[in-house]
Amino acid sequence: MFLKEQNRKKWAIPITIGYFLTFVCFGFAGSAVGPLINRLSESTSANISALSYLFLFRSFGFIGSSLLLARLFDRFPGNRLLSFGLLFLGAMLALLGSTSVLWQLFLIMFILGISANFVNMGGNTLIQWLHKDNAGPFLNLVHVFYSIGCIITPLLIGSSLNSGQPIGRTLLILGFVVLPVALFLVFLPSPEIPVQRTDKNVDQAQSQTHIWQVTLLIGLFTLFIVGVECTYNSWLSTFLFAGGIMKEADAAYFTSIFWTGSLVGRVLSVFASMKVKPAKLVSSSLILVLISSLGFVFFRKQQTIILIATLLTGFAVGPLFPNTLLLLKEKVILSGKMSGIVFAFSETGSMVIPWTIGQLFDRTGLNIFLYGIFSQLIIAIIFLIIIQKRFPGSLEKMGNEAQV
Repeated sequence: MFLKEQNRKKWAIPITIGYFLTFVCFGFAGSAVGPLINRLSESTSANISALSYLFLFRSFGFIGSSLLLARLFDRFPGNRLLSFGLLFLGAMLALLGSTSVLWQLFLIMFILGISANFVNMGGNTLIQWLHKDNAGPFLNLVHVFYSIGCIITPLLIGSSLNSGQPIGRTLLILGFVVLPVALFLVFLPSPEIPVQRTDKNVDQAQSQTHIWQVTLLIGLFTLFIVGVECTYNSWLSTFLFAGGIMKEADAAYFTSIFWTGSLVGRVLSVFASMKVKPAKLVSSSLILVLISSLGFVFFRKQQTIILIATLLTGFAVGPLFPNTLLLLKEKVILSGKMSGIVFAFSETGSMVIPWTIGQLFDRTGLNIFLYGIFSQLIIAIIFLIIIQKRFPGSLEKMGNEAQV
């Protein structure tokens, strides 16, 4: 069932609310694993290096479904697919705290990756199809709700750690919360699938070259900005706890502080995206992440400054991904297939970077956390410069220039 233009006013608000709730649920899964690492290490008798494979298996599921199943959104009602992904996401989240067997955790994370891909890629694509040229504020707003979900989970986990309650019960409750959201989406019409158009002034070969080059470059850029976000999300608690900066429960709360900053950044980005071009928002966010991350280098033992640095880093990281998607949309018409490619790159970043850092933690020490952050930021800045130099405008602008 697809949304017809004549029914847009009737359904636009309920569908948008459905996407907001979807991303709260996605946030539950997005920030659950990082604060659990130390507890999972105890329950499975595995070291941090072995547990870093959790991110690897999650990403295998995510990347595989991005490349193989992304085209489903170009063929079938997107809200039905989104609901299907949510059901599996909730189930895997509920199971995450119920086992201490390492291979079972790997299987859960693999299926969680597949379901998270449907939710993440589908939600980001569908919100743009629904609101079309006015998608900027709404795309930023769904990521605000994602941040809310990411804040809730570490707070609940930290509370369970402090009170001595079973972590599994907290995750089970979160898993059940996802169910009504999935059922709500089933009854909503899906946005119509857009048709790729080629400007008459740009030949087909040039058009396809432009589309693929932009998509691949932005995909590579996304790999590193998502890598930065996932490095903080996955290893900040471990960096603070293992480094003797604070105790385990407090370190878990700092993950929520990071996502609180991300929430504030995304809220402000909702309004900024109405006035400021995506490229400027992305470049300014990158610079602020670079500056605020220096707090972890020079003021490691000062918890107040670490708190401020964590907030500012989250504030700057938060708007990066949604505005990168807007940057892609500004240059080409977004399809499910192209979304799948970009999300495959982004999940490669969320897989390779946290896994690599986890492998190196035991071998090289805690500073690998900071080395990983700064090297990714520098590479991301280089890619952004290349994108803006080679493709400063859209395909439509190329056609107008060709006409002149």
